[in-house]
Amino acid sequence: MLKKTILAGLVVSVMAGCSSIPGMESATVDREAASKELTQNCKELGKEFTPVSFAVDKASKVMVSLQERQCSVFNDYRTLASKHGDVAGFLAVNAEKSDEELRVAMNEFDAGKPTNKKIAPQVEAYKKASDAIFKKNVKLATDIALQAAELTIIATQNAAALAQDSAGGAMTSMLAAISNEQADEASEEKKVPVVEAYHEMEARSILALDANSLISMDKNTIEQLENLDKVVADKVKS
Repeated sequence: MLKKTILAGLVVSVMAGCSSIPGMESATVDREAASKELTQNCKELGKEFTPVSFAVDKASKVMVSLQERQCSVFNDYRTLASKHGDVAGFLAVNAEKSDEELRVAMNEFDAGKPTNKKIAPQVEAYKKASDAIFKKNVKLATDIALQAAELTIIATQNAAALAQDSAGGAMTSMLAAISNEQADEASEEKKVPVVEAYHEMEARSILALDANSLISMDKNTIEQLENLDKVVADKVKS
């Protein structure tokens, strides 16, 4: 069974129909803070799940695998960002600039640096590294969507139990006002395995989606890189 704190937080987000990370829908989201939180969630969710039946357990195992794959790709993404900090920082600062302004910024960035430290070769290295990550991320996005459909089927098959659990939301709020020990004892009595398993899968689903979305946001960075290549080519011609 998942850790109660992390599961509770993610389930509340899921039931509210939103991301577990505030502002994830916006390109202006604090990526560093979101990245750290997602990395922590990846560690805390782990591999455990509530056993229910062959069909539900199979879906739980698939979601655990999906979470592990997405978290692995996300870890690669973080490593890439740390290794190519100069490129990421350059693009963030100059994202809204015109080609001419970018050309000036490149000249300023390159001033006094050896060839391998200039922006162009770093951009190329970043692009090559990010291509592999993006390909994996696109595949995972498809898998996340497919598993979301599986979750819908499980929800339909267990609509009564889930509806009753949803209706108990007010009681959960009341329990939060009681001591942790009392709340845990009261909530344990009301736990239904299929509901627990469903919430665990939803928590993993939203974690995977958030991590996938954060990586996908870098599509704008890639587009900026492509534009940067054109600037580099113009610079070579001039």
